[in-house]
Amino acid sequence: MTEVSIRFLRGEPDEKTLITLYDTVIAPSFVAAEREPLDRLRRVLAADELRGAIAVTPDGEPVGALFLEWFADIRAALLCYFAVRPDLRGAGIGRLLVAEAAPRWRAELGPHAVFAEAGDPGAAHSGAGGPDYGDDDARLRLYAGFGARRLPIPYLMPQLSPGGGRLADLLLLVVEADEVVSPAPDRIRSAIVADFVERYFARQEGSPLRDDDGRLGRLLAECRRADSLPLHALH
Repeated sequence: MTEVSIRFLRGEPDEKTLITLYDTVIAPSFVAAEREPLDRLRRVLAADELRGAIAVTPDGEPVGALFLEWFADIRAALLCYFAVRPDLRGAGIGRLLVAEAAPRWRAELGPHAVFAEAGDPGAAHSGAGGPDYGDDDARLRLYAGFGARRLPIPYLMPQLSPGGGRLADLLLLVVEADEVVSPAPDRIRSAIVADFVERYFARQEGSPLRDDDGRLGRLLAECRRADSLPLHALH
């Protein structure tokens, strides 16, 4: 594996490091609709709504990232911007990021549930960003190795940047959940899923659910269709 160490970001980040990380790791790994503008990343880090773990080479060059967006009032989190610089993928950097960041964030925050988003390899748009944006099947295999499972709901991502639009036909994954929200290993209480979706959309899009927002309304209805939702293995 390429020699790297893990550095944690919280609050006001080092500007040069953040810019380099965004330009060389995040931008090449996510299409425009899947990433926030750099200015917004700065703001949410400063507001302690976002925490980051970055892999750096001995000379301080960032080559990988894993971020966690935190929703303190419901103790739920979203793993995001999990990426490695394209020329270093497959070198074990992603696994090192998870191995160091997950226990630290779990101890600091004590989340009830940790979610993640992933492209659906079966969707029509899968791979539309080109080979540099990664392989949906490979990403799911990586998440499956961490014990993640998928929720059977028609998930869509909120608009992350002005004019970027919402991305549909995605998978919402549960990376981990405690006994408070997941009293059975193959199920999760629907309330925590709906609460997370509501807060995530409100934070990203700047407004609560509108009565005329049919797509989000249908997603929330699916989240609440029963007291709990099944968790399916990633194949």
